[in-house]
Amino acid sequence: MPTGSMDVLNAAALAADDPATAWSLPPWALLVLVVGGIALLLLLVMKAKLHAFLALLVVSIVVAVVAGISPADIPELLEEGMGETMGEIAIIVALGAMLGRLIQESGAAEVLSERMLAAFGEKRSPLAVGITALIFGIPVFFDVGFIIMLPLIYSVAQRSGRSVISLALPAAGGLAIMHAVLPPHPGPVAAAGLLGANLGWVAIMGVVCGLPAWFIGAYLFGTRIGDRLGTPVPAQLIGEAQEQSGSRSGGGVGTQARPSLGVTVSVILLPVLLIMLNTFAEIVFPEGAVRETLQFIGAPVIALTVATLLSFWVLGLRGGFGMERIEKAASASLGPVALVLLVTGAGGVFGAVLEQSGAGDALADMLAGTSLPVVVLAFLIATALRVALGSKTVAIVTTAPIVAPLITEMNLSQPETALVVIAIAAGGTVLSHVNDSGFWLFNRYMDLDIRDTLRSWTLMETFMGGSAFAIAAAISAALALT
Repeated sequence: MPTGSMDVLNAAALAADDPATAWSLPPWALLVLVVGGIALLLLLVMKAKLHAFLALLVVSIVVAVVAGISPADIPELLEEGMGETMGEIAIIVALGAMLGRLIQESGAAEVLSERMLAAFGEKRSPLAVGITALIFGIPVFFDVGFIIMLPLIYSVAQRSGRSVISLALPAAGGLAIMHAVLPPHPGPVAAAGLLGANLGWVAIMGVVCGLPAWFIGAYLFGTRIGDRLGTPVPAQLIGEAQEQSGSRSGGGVGTQARPSLGVTVSVILLPVLLIMLNTFAEIVFPEGAVRETLQFIGAPVIALTVATLLSFWVLGLRGGFGMERIEKAASASLGPVALVLLVTGAGGVFGAVLEQSGAGDALADMLAGTSLPVVVLAFLIATALRVALGSKTVAIVTTAPIVAPLITEMNLSQPETALVVIAIAAGGTVLSHVNDSGFWLFNRYMDLDIRDTLRSWTLMETFMGGSAFAIAAAISAALALT
């Protein structure tokens, strides 16, 4: 498809050569079409209350029709966009969900939290709870992890006499930042797939940018604002939190033996370390059997398969679980993942339509003309969509296909592309407010009014996302100078 100015005859000739299109639009019209498509997406999600999956499909179809793609070719294009995206992330996200479920049901979360509190002491309890959440948040989704950790947060707050917010913000922030920047969570995995980023580099940059962001936004700010608010433990919610946590973890571990701390940490960190091994194998080792073996073991699908099977053994069978219970836990973990995968796949559909219509290239030309680095543009677009849509995942999967053509055009390296993924995730983190489910989850279980939720949760998310972006932008600028 044409990306620059061209006369009517050339446009007609190109349209005739490409059976997937009926006519060609000039670049300015394609840009208007992208803006209109995003506006329609906002309208469908915010006003019509249509599910994000259906809204993305509807917008993709409308954009395809207006761009001149033949109606007969649109169904195949939608299927290809969905298939290519899902093929890259579905296995990874599903395996990550199974791993997280076994960690919940085996009692590994309690082991980790108890040992961290014993190591740090009650005076540093916010740091202990926050680090526990960071580790626990590697394989576990935010909402599940928050519910599981609520009894711990309440219990420590009661024993220490500290404000419950000074413990909840470091914990919620740890879970949130891991969910935003680290595989196998769906947002970074989807963005990496859409941008062609190596998941090993995404994991490395996620850790490099995410941990300082958590320390600044969730720990330092969280403990300060929490102590200032002086919020007591919501006594009327303690029983409810324990009940919710028990139902999420399958009713607790009962008489089963809990895993040791070493086993717990090893199972949680293993997939991330293996994925990083894949990345470094290409850099450290020459071509040959050793390099190929390490790349195979560290391929994300293989790494997560190994870690999940290992969790079935060391957390399940060795802990006294039967295979029937392990199978039920694995099956139960896939329910929440289904909706996330469908939304992510629909984001891939939107990207395929933008690519086929030529709108992606036209938008890339326009964004390149702004002279802003792609990492900054990615952050700004994701921020705008986050504020408008509320959902972090939807903001990420909608932003990635918009900036994808710039990655190709600028020939970014894998580390630089990974930093763009982090910038998108950072934009999808900031300014959480009343249209975000995380906002209401925190509001509900901390028993806060809207004003104090904005002062605590929203500012914490904004400081974390802003810090992660600042670090990513600084590293990206340094790499560009080398």
